[in-house]
Parts: sequence; structure tokens; C-alpha cells
Amino acid sequence: IFAMKAPDGNYTYANPRFLEYFGLQDDYLGKSDFQLLPPALAADLWSLDVGALRERSTLQGEHSFVTNQGRRYLKSSHQPLFDPSGRLAAFLVEAEDITENRRAEEQLRITAQVFNQAGEAIVVTNSSGIMQTVNQAFSTITGYSRAEATGQPISLLRSGRHGPEFYRLLWQSLTQDGCWQGEIWNRRKNGEIYPEWLTINRIDNGEGQPEHYVAVFSDISQIKDSQQKAEYLATHDALTGLPNRTLFHDHLRHALAMARRKKTRIALLFIDLDNFKTINDTLGHDVGDDILKQASERLQGLVRDGDTVARLGGDEFTAILPDCNMEGADRVARRIVDELSASFEVSERRLFVSASIGIAFYPDDGTDSAELIKKADSAMYRAKELGRNRVEFFKPELHVRLLRQATLERALREALRARRMKLVFQPKYALTGHRRLLGAEALLRWNDPELGSVSPGDFIPVAESCGLITEVDLLVRDLLIEQLTNWRKLGLTPPPIALNASPRSIREPGFAPELLGRMAEASLPPELLRLEITESALLDSSSTHVLSNLECLDQAGIRIAVDDFGTGYSSLSYLKRLPIDELKIDKSFVDGLGQDKEDEAITRAVLGLAEALDLTTIAEGIESARQLDWLVRHGCKLGQGFYLCKPLSAEAFEDQIARLNPVTPS
Repeated sequence: IFAMKAPDGNYTYANPRFLEYFGLQDDYLGKSDFQLLPPALAADLWSLDVGALRERSTLQGEHSFVTNQGRRYLKSSHQPLFDPSGRLAAFLVEAEDITENRRAEEQLRITAQVFNQAGEAIVVTNSSGIMQTVNQAFSTITGYSRAEATGQPISLLRSGRHGPEFYRLLWQSLTQDGCWQGEIWNRRKNGEIYPEWLTINRIDNGEGQPEHYVAVFSDISQIKDSQQKAEYLATHDALTGLPNRTLFHDHLRHALAMARRKKTRIALLFIDLDNFKTINDTLGHDVGDDILKQASERLQGLVRDGDTVARLGGDEFTAILPDCNMEGADRVARRIVDELSASFEVSERRLFVSASIGIAFYPDDGTDSAELIKKADSAMYRAKELGRNRVEFFKPELHVRLLRQATLERALREALRARRMKLVFQPKYALTGHRRLLGAEALLRWNDPELGSVSPGDFIPVAESCGLITEVDLLVRDLLIEQLTNWRKLGLTPPPIALNASPRSIREPGFAPELLGRMAEASLPPELLRLEITESALLDSSSTHVLSNLECLDQAGIRIAVDDFGTGYSSLSYLKRLPIDELKIDKSFVDGLGQDKEDEAITRAVLGLAEALDLTTIAEGIESARQLDWLVRHGCKLGQGFYLCKPLSAEAFEDQIARLNPVTPS
């Protein structure tokens, strides 16, 4: 680009490149920069002209301006020309478009900035793997400064974890594909070994030969730690650190595979903490958690290094003992029982739990994990049934009993759905004077089309264990309300009938309102109903729902009796605090009356307590004249039992009502 200007700054000549560059026509002659060019550029050019004249030398400058093609960069040279007399004759202006150079420089500047400020480490080596330059992230991650790294082989970072085969495959990939990417372990300056994610690219020269290698990597230690923590949490119990249910199953499957290969035995222990729920509910989950952590530490200290202790959830633990015989398993289990029965120190309290343990063996009791687990679990429940704080081995007859329980559960569900059950009535009589019918207890009976007659002693425990007991209670309630309604329609006035309620039902918040609502719908007066609850229901008498249900029924006029009195563990203070009207003397005490001094002493104590608290007593299970005579002599007012009358069908009980309490139909 070339042009000349007159001393006044007006153009006298411009070459075609000048005109093309600035987009001018031939009418430029006699015009100044301010008339032809962008204002800022014109001012810059004129300023350099004046400066060159003042200094009587050539001046150079660089300019940036915007055209319709975008931003452009120009480098100009300004030289004043003088005539022989020393007067200014013209300005000579030469210029060069440096836009591409500037853009390349800017790109290099940006690239350098990115290189230095990148979060990932970048290292450039020559074709021999000698480091030529590194960025700041490289120094941050590896601990080597740029000066320490430059000139050193890249092998300076090797951790020693990878063998020759690893690097052979890496270089093979670089040779064939020009790149490699993967996870690698390297070593920092301080000797620490760390994982990184590495990408290497080969840079070839014009002849296709490797000239440089560019490696980009990032420290993935935190990612690896997070992965390990996630994997740990997925397979371990967060509270105790023991293997959880998932990892337990994996360990058991592996142990079974090894036992099959080596033809050895495995002992599987199911361990359940007794009394833990009571502590957890009364003292809080923090205390319960502390006990679980202490229990897990004790368990780990009682098994061999190759054994597995796991927590399945709640207060249930398991132990897998590979290559273990019956004597060894029994020895370990009894050590566990002894160790867990020792006190636990929690929040300056000494607390006590015990353990019930069931043991099953591979291959004696099961050949796969599911079967082995089921057998050990059933043995543990057997240990609980036999009094807890003990060890029980699985026995074949136990499996038969479990199968029967499963059959009973299925049949019970169908019987409840189809209402295949009915009520019978155990009469209650006055024991003194004329033996009048004073009431009855409604009892549920089940005659199954396939199983035949099923005793309540069999199906009630099954209902409680599988969660069907509330449905059983509801069925008894509905059947009794229907029967009372039918008797009243016949013109009969039945005596009060006792309805048994399970502990689970009495803890339901809507139990009393729903019962009273159903009675109101049937127009049944409250005095026709009695409620019998067991002492175990009163173990939770501090519960808002238990208390409100009992008070609601008492205020409505329904009398409340405590069944199986004296066989539970609750405090006698509930007799004072709760609206109790009657005490039933349990059959286990009545059996020995007239011949067993201990049973007689307990019964006298119950009768005396009831009299002192103004409560009615009812003796149940009277089966002989000897028992009846003793009860009459000691002031028991009411009784029931086979000696007085066996349970009656609804029709037979109607006859009792009509004979002992005749009424005139309205």
C-alpha cells in the first residue's frame, strides 16, 4: 500500500492496492484522510504525518479499525520529503495489512493462556519422550516445576504399578492410531502414587514422522475415592460398617461354591438380639444404634479372619463360618451368646440384651443359599420360642412345622376372605348361690374344607406372625355384632358377651371409635359387650392410642377385663391408672387349685388384689369339682370352663339365654 500527500495533507497519488484496500474511487485526489477514511484511523495517520515532519524523520505506527469485512489491523510508515531549499514538499506513506499476523498472534496468545491456565495438566514432549514444556496444572498435580520437568524423560512420572505389557500396548496404540486414552497410575514428586485420566496425541512433521507428543491428564483421586465410597456404601451397613444384605449374599454364594469344590461344610448363624426393640422404643434410636455398633464389634471379635459377619437390618446379624463342623459352630455360637449377654455401657447406663441364634449347615440342611438362609432363620425363631438367649440347630421336624405354618397362613387368608369361620360361646356363670348365666366369651372356630378343624392355638400364632391378627379381630367383631343383632330380633336379651382384642388391635388409633360406631349402626347398647385384653397389650399402656381406646370404651359403658392375669411382665400400676373392671384368673393357676400350694397362693393374691381395688374376678378353665369348690370357698364370684359348660354354638347358646333369662318378645 503506497500513497503521497501534499504538504496540506491532501492526497496527490495512491497506488491501486491503496484504493482497493480502503474501497476508494479515482476521485480521491485532493482529499484528506478525514474525507476518505474512518475518523479514528484518519486522526492516527495525520498525527504520524505531523510527528514525522516535526522530527524530520520517518515514524511508524499500528492501527486498528473496523470495515465492512470486520476489524482490520494496519502498520504504516510516514516519511516527510523536502525540496532542495529544505521546505516540505510531500508526505510519503507506506502501509502493510497485518490483520492475519495480528490474528495469529492473538490466537497464539489465547492458546498460551489456555495452556497455562487449563485445569488439566498438559505436557509436550519431543519424539523421544523428553519433556519440552508443561503448564501450571502439571506442576500443581505432579509437584514438579516447569524448570524441574523440562528436559526430563516422561518416565520420570512412572509409578511402577504397570508392567511392560501395559506400556507396550500404549505405544502400539500411539503408533497405529496416533492417540491413546485411559486410566493410569503415576507418581508425584513426593512419592505419592495417584490415579489420572490420560490422553496422549502424536504430532507428526510434514513427512509423517512423529515430532511431538502432547499428553493431557487430570488427577482422578477424588473421583476414585467417591467411587470406592459409593461401592462401600452399596455393600456395607452404614451404621456398623459390617457387610450388608447384598454383600452377605455374595459372600454366601462364594462360600458355597468353595465348599462344593473342596467338599467341606459351612455353618450359617442367624443372630437376633432379644429385648432390643424395647430398649430402642423406650430409650430412643441413638441408644439403640450405640448398642448395635457395640454388638457388631463384639461379633467381629468372636469369629475367624476368614468368617463373615453381616448385618441384615434392624437387630438381625448373620455369620458365615466356612469349613466348620457342628462342634466348632456350637462353640462360636455359645461364645456369642455369652458375650452379647454382658452389659452394654451407653450414655452412662448399663443395658442388657441377649441373643437368640439359629444354625444351619451346608450341605446337611440346604444346598443353596436360599434354603440355607430359610433353615437358619427358622432355627433362630425356634430359639426365641424356647425362651431366648440360647442356640438352636435346625432340625427336620422344624422344617415340617414351618411348612405347616405356611400352609396355615395361605388357608387363613382364604378363610378370612370367604368368612369360613364362626363363633362359639363359652358361658360365664355365677359361682355362688343359684348358678345363673351372667355372660359368655365369644371364641372363634375354623373348620377348613381341606385342613379340617384348625385349633385357635394353631392359627392365632400364625395370624400374629404374618400380620393377619387385626383382620381376625375385625372378623370376630363383625360376627359378634351380627349375632347380637339377630338374638335381639328374636326377642332375646343376651347377657354381656366378651370380645377378645389382640395387643396389635388395641394399639390401633381407630379401634374404639370404629367398634362403637358399628354398635351404634346395629342399635346395640354398650352393656351387651365386654372387652378382654391380655397383659401384653398393657405393656404399651403408656401409648396414647392404647390409653385413648380404653378410656373411650370405658366412657361409653363397655367393661374391660384383663385376660391371662398374672402371666405377663407388666407393672401392677396399670390396675390403678387404667379403666380396668375385671381380672381373669388364668387357667394355668386354676389347674392346681386344691392340690398345688403355689397356684393357690397366686390365686388368693389375685382375689385379694381384686377385692382391694374393687375389681370383679373371673376364673377360667374350671375343669373339676375340686377347682370349683376351692374357688367358691375363697370368694371367686364368676367362672367359666368345661366343668361348668363347654363352648356352645350360637343356636345352643340361644337355648341357654331363653332358659335362664326368659323374656317376652315385644
